Amino acid sequence: MKSKKYELFEHTADIGLHIYGRDLQELFASAAEALMAQLTDPRRIKPAEERKIELEEESPEELLRSWMTELLYLYTSEGWLCATTAFESLTQNSLAAVARGEKADEASHEIAGEVKAVTWHRLKIERLEPEGILRATVVLDV
Repeated sequence: MKSKKYELFEHTADIGLHIYGRDLQELFASAAEALMAQLTDPRRIKPAEERKIELEEESPEELLRSWMTELLYLYTSEGWLCATTAFESLTQNSLAAVARGEKADEASHEIAGEVKAVTWHRLKIERLEPEGILRATVVLDV
């Protein structure tokens, strides 16, 4: 597997992400980290509080978008940043997870910018050959 969890790609006026994982759990964990990295330095977020998240969608792509949207909602509504994720269950269409993190604090978290939404544009999960790893393409509206 590639050593990186995610990388940015060029996209006009938005942020494009390629997110990697050996399996869905690793892919979704990397997606959470990639999203938080657009807001602040994820290494500075402490896993002090937990949030339970349960989602169900029609496809893995819709589930990934809902997952990232839920984490973004927690940030925009509560100022809550995700440090770690643990999946109780994760299938192609549903997940039950515990996200651990803390509220944003000016002393600890320098907020890099605003992310408005996780878009449908170019949204895709694919398996890369010959490595066999998963790669998600996600565009964030900023």
